[in-house]
Amino acid sequence: MAVDIKGYRVFIASPSGLEKERKAFHETINKYNEMDAIPRGVSFLPVGWEETLGGCGRPQSIINDEVKTCDYFVMVLWDRWGSPPEKEGKGKYGSGTEEEYRIALECFQNDGMPMRQIVVFFKALDERRQSDPGEQLKKVIEFKKKLESEKKLLFHIYDKLENFEEWLRKYLAQWVRDHENGSSSKKVVKPKLLPEEGTGALPPITEDIREDKQKKGETSSELVIKAEELANKGQLTEAETLFSKAVVRGDEPMALISYGNFLLRVGRLEQAEVMYNRLLELAEYTKDEGSQAMAVSNLGLIYRTRGKLNEAEQMFRKALEIDEKLGQLEGVAGDYGNLGVIYQMRGELDKAEQMHRRTLEIAEKLGWLEGMASSYGNLGVIYKTKSELNKAEQMHKRALEINKRLGRLEGMAIDYGNLGVTYQTKGELDKAERMHRRALEIEEKLGRLEGMASEYGNLGGIYRTRGELDKAEQMFRKALEIEEKLGRLEGMASEYGNLGVIYQTRGELDKAEQMHRRALEIDERLGRLEGMARDYGNLGGIYKQRGDIKKAREYLVKGRDLYKRIGMPNDVKQVEGWIEGI
Repeated sequence: MAVDIKGYRVFIASPSGLEKERKAFHETINKYNEMDAIPRGVSFLPVGWEETLGGCGRPQSIINDEVKTCDYFVMVLWDRWGSPPEKEGKGKYGSGTEEEYRIALECFQNDGMPMRQIVVFFKALDERRQSDPGEQLKKVIEFKKKLESEKKLLFHIYDKLENFEEWLRKYLAQWVRDHENGSSSKKVVKPKLLPEEGTGALPPITEDIREDKQKKGETSSELVIKAEELANKGQLTEAETLFSKAVVRGDEPMALISYGNFLLRVGRLEQAEVMYNRLLELAEYTKDEGSQAMAVSNLGLIYRTRGKLNEAEQMFRKALEIDEKLGQLEGVAGDYGNLGVIYQMRGELDKAEQMHRRTLEIAEKLGWLEGMASSYGNLGVIYKTKSELNKAEQMHKRALEINKRLGRLEGMAIDYGNLGVTYQTKGELDKAERMHRRALEIEEKLGRLEGMASEYGNLGGIYRTRGELDKAEQMFRKALEIEEKLGRLEGMASEYGNLGVIYQTRGELDKAEQMHRRALEIDERLGRLEGMARDYGNLGGIYKQRGDIKKAREYLVKGRDLYKRIGMPNDVKQVEGWIEGI
């Protein structure tokens, strides 16, 4: 039987040096066609200069004609901008890749052309290349800064070839969904993950990217301070350049830790781990136990983000042992706080509260405001989990007051988000939405992916409660995309569960069950009791809708018993009501 297949052309533009990416581009599209796209009535045709240079005339003109026929445009850059397509001085473009990009942009802005979306990828640079760019790399950095400042088209940075392939698959999946939903409009996507692109000629290389005598005289510490200021303003490209310069100046522990923290914040875990391990090696060689404590503590944060809670706990306990030995009370307080979060994730709320109260006690003794704010916030989360909502609100407001006084944007974003969750639980949805939007605005400014994912998820919860399921699904998918990028298993489990509830509400029970089982698989691996309880409850609800009362009761009882074990009385009461209603 004949099957109608809709074909879409996807162009790849890149200068030399990215041959592996071009090969992966073709292979990933072809595999995706076989596994998912063609069975759903779609086929993607990879297009690049390899397929187009068989004609006569100026080679670049032939390639440009191919760009004009394409539906999607993917640009990949690393450390080269490329060579001019014309003889020296004749053309207006600095490289063939730039000319292809400008043609694609013109097509994207023309409603009569098929171009639907433009996506730019940057392969991550090591700190030596980033700190001392040649003329080719300077042009790439300037282009990236332009995308970042104009915020009109998406761009992503990837550490490994596998990450590039993963991002490409996600876009192919989105394009298939667009096809199935009948969406033929241009994809104008405001940057919610990492910054984006604009129009006009590429600006000249500016003084802030050139090495001059004054900047060569700056110390690593001065560079780090400037880099952190830029990062807090959302100028991530310039910030990374300064962090890189600070790191290559020499073996400065603070430069390594600060650059690692920056990389962790923007979701580049592999490179962050490299920085922390370098710091650990340096600290062990120089017998600098203070730096060693910082290194193992930050490695613990990476393990926690990846959901490796036992390894994370091991790192935090090692840091605590060193900090206690050195009498570094601020470090001790931070270690207790990190351990508290581990217990929180496992559902061991009494242990978690004990850790956070120890942190608060030390922070108050030291007059350490940042530590006090973090402790209040963490205690608020525990009270919210225990359904003590007024106590939770009080803690989060205290934390917010301190962070406002300190001008600490990251802390303020977290506090606004926590207050939003508290209001959401109280049923005060308008208040909750205001809090989450304030939080999201700050997180986007900071480029803090983990926070952005949380706020997308929170907004999705509000839309779901209001019955705006399409909006809710859109938010949950954005959150899941970021969580997958970060490799953050806890967040992935939550978003799978959220999507499951959406499908369940629509009556798409098979899809819903698939989502909840993915969530349960992750939560069981993490030993995350609260998540497991929720997953069991959701699966019980699905079986109830199907009329399978025996299985429904089995899963609901499992969920109820876990809520009892954690100490969440409101949830216990709710699930018991469901069991009685069967």
